[in-house]
Amino acid sequence: MMVRARLLNRIIIGVLLIGFTPSAAAENAKYPDWGGSWHRRGGGTFDPDKPPGLAQQAPLTDEYQKVLEASVAAQAAGGQGNNPMAACMPPGMPRMMISYGGGLEFVITPQITYVIQGEPMLQLRRIYTDGRTWPDNIEPSFSGHSIGKWESSKTDGSFDVLSVETREIKAPRSYDSSGIPFHKDNATVVKERLYLDKTNPDILKNETTVIDNALTRPWMVTRVYHRKRDPNWLETICGEDEHQVKIGNEQYYLSGDGHLMPTRSNQPAPDLRYFKDGAR
Repeated sequence: MMVRARLLNRIIIGVLLIGFTPSAAAENAKYPDWGGSWHRRGGGTFDPDKPPGLAQQAPLTDEYQKVLEASVAAQAAGGQGNNPMAACMPPGMPRMMISYGGGLEFVITPQITYVIQGEPMLQLRRIYTDGRTWPDNIEPSFSGHSIGKWESSKTDGSFDVLSVETREIKAPRSYDSSGIPFHKDNATVVKERLYLDKTNPDILKNETTVIDNALTRPWMVTRVYHRKRDPNWLETICGEDEHQVKIGNEQYYLSGDGHLMPTRSNQPAPDLRYFKDGAR
């Protein structure tokens, strides 16, 4: 038994060392250090340099500008408007890259770069960098399907820019909490260029361009993140403390003592026809 145990240990160690060959180490050294957690600079709006709502100056068509105006008006009256996250829906792309309280984590391998959103809802992106082409059929998801390519602006051949294209993003979603809408055809394409600041390696920039049929032109913004090298990762489960209650097309609020409350003045009560007291 002792001989078998020693043999098994040698096999396990051998398997683990396969990933740590000199050639593998040299390959991994080509990629940048994006470790730690990355937190946004600026507000939680899609364009971090502009105020929320109409002041974002989103290049929307007339039809979708009206959707935004209705969302802003509904929120001013106490409702949630066109903000699916209010009902615990994932932010999806590109909103998940705004970076919420828990920050973003990047895990880089030669084949895939993983983007983990600490909170809310622990969303995960897989950015495939193995040279694959676009599949014929893609199941839509809130994170979308992302294919990337590492690029180099250096003479030593190491990579410093990640270019990404994301398609097949699932609805419902909005650009930010003000309710800036996407086209209902869900044909959104998001293109990104991510790279470290040349003067400060603790600053990461994300040039994001959205191509969507609700826009009159591609919408490009630059998001800036700052790094925490020794992060304290938190787990946030939206449903554990969710006080928003959606019944039909109406959003209500659950009070601290467990009673349903309106979110705006003159809001109609929910239909209680199937409850014993509902006929009163």
